[in-house]
Amino acid sequence: MTVLKTSITAGLVALTLTSALVAAAPAAEAHDHFWAGVAAGAVGGIIGGAIANQSQPRYVEHRYYEVAPAPPPPTVVYERTYYREAPPPRPRCHYEWRENDWGDSFRVRVCPAY
Repeated sequence: MTVLKTSITAGLVALTLTSALVAAAPAAEAHDHFWAGVAAGAVGGIIGGAIANQSQPRYVEHRYYEVAPAPPPPTVVYERTYYREAPPPRPRCHYEWRENDWGDSFRVRVCPAY
C-alpha cells in the first residue's frame, strides 16, 4: 500500500509541476530567471511537504517482552486455635446536649455505670 501511495503522490506532483510550467511559463516571460523560479518552487514544495507530513502518526513495530514469572504462592502455616467465650458486651457510651448555668449548650459523653 505504501508503494501505491508513493507512486500516486509522485505522479500528482509531476502533473502539478508540469501544468504550472505550461500555464505560467509563456505568460511570465521570465527570460533568464526561469530556472530560479522552478528551483524556488521545488524547494518550497519540499519544505511544505515536510511540514505537512509531520502531523501524520508514526507506527512502530510491536515489541514483545517476556513476562516475569508469577511469584510462588505463600506458605500456609496451620496452627491450633483455642476458642474462648466472648467477653460480655461493654456498656455503650453516648453523647448528650447539656446546658450550663448561663444557658450555653455543650456536648457531654455519658457512659452508664453498671
